[in-house]
Amino acid sequence: MISECSGLVLRRTQALKGRSMLLLLTDHYGKISAGTSISERGKSGSALAVRRFTLGRYQITESRGNKNISSAETVKNYYALSEDYEKFLAASMVLEFTEKILPEDIPVPDLYQLVIDYLTLLLVRSEDFDTLTASWLMKALQNLGVLPDAENFQHDELLSSLDFVTMNAIAYILDNPLNAMRNLTLPTEKSMRFLRLILRYAAVQFDIGTLKSDLPKEV
Repeated sequence: MISECSGLVLRRTQALKGRSMLLLLTDHYGKISAGTSISERGKSGSALAVRRFTLGRYQITESRGNKNISSAETVKNYYALSEDYEKFLAASMVLEFTEKILPEDIPVPDLYQLVIDYLTLLLVRSEDFDTLTASWLMKALQNLGVLPDAENFQHDELLSSLDFVTMNAIAYILDNPLNAMRNLTLPTEKSMRFLRLILRYAAVQFDIGTLKSDLPKEV
């Protein structure tokens, strides 16, 4: 039985009789779905903790295979991302991608921390969100073991089409933690192409089709 965990709200869905379903990415249990009667209305810590873009602490019980959140408190709120349209799209893409690639109830502590690090960096970044998002995707794919080494990119038809400057950036990304990408930028046309190609590569690897928050596929 789950008693307490930290988690990031990936999605919230309204249910019947004032209840809602939260999809959480948690520190110890991976992706889990849990129902709750906690309302998102108001400014209390528990109300904020059941909203998307919130990192919280949750008391969770389980009965007959169904999980229920009995209490919640906010640890960190990334809601400011929704006040910037480009940041909102970038963060939404990462949360949706994370939701689609992970099965439930499988611990993924490294990926959990990677998502938290990404949102923290995106919150303070002032430009070139595409390069940061592409860097996150690279690190996520690397963590999941579905990305070739930089030296082997030439053998992948899609990835080998990236230019020399971007390939140098990729080598740096693969060799360093995501937090090292705080100031990494590329020219706009290169960063957009980089993100589109990595998204396309990821979609093929996980057979996830088109994300609602996806970019156009032209490259």
